[in-house]
Amino acid sequence: MRDRLMTLRAVALAAIFALPGFTAMADHYWEYGDWRVQISDQSTDGGYRRYCRASTGGDGMPVIWLEISDGDAGPPHDYPAPTYATSAPRGYRTQIGNAQGVAFVFDQQGVFFGVADGGIDSDGIAWANASPRWQDVRNMLLWMKVSDQMEVRGLDAFRASTRVYVASMRGFTASYGKMMDSCGHSIEIPR
Repeated sequence: MRDRLMTLRAVALAAIFALPGFTAMADHYWEYGDWRVQISDQSTDGGYRRYCRASTGGDGMPVIWLEISDGDAGPPHDYPAPTYATSAPRGYRTQIGNAQGVAFVFDQQGVFFGVADGGIDSDGIAWANASPRWQDVRNMLLWMKVSDQMEVRGLDAFRASTRVYVASMRGFTASYGKMMDSCGHSIEIPR
């Protein structure tokens, strides 16, 4: 059954690649625990660029993702920021709104903060994204490697929080390593 699903996925990707204006050369996909890695090679004015993404969630639930390309600075100067992304059906709001505080809580021990960016797209779909403060990204990645789970909490004006998503960290370390190595970056995160 899994082989048949993989064949169907390959046929679907081939159909997408055949669409006019689609610039991806290839798609590569791996799964590690609860995380996935997707590598895409895309045509640019100066040749090709490789985009590498690790993610968990989806299928109607929010997503936690990280992305880097082979043209990005990368470690030790820059690290891909974990991003919480969600959307809601047309006419509904997301659980976290634009300019709302967000807490990323690891095993109820470590916590990092960010502010959501959100709005409504051209199709009328509400969306929101949140990442930690740029100076916390490296330390948050270290927590992701050693934790079992990460809770995403929306913060309100009274400093109360509401849990909006729980992401498993099972498979994160392998996914992060595959993503970074595939785009030519170091997999090490110095303490």
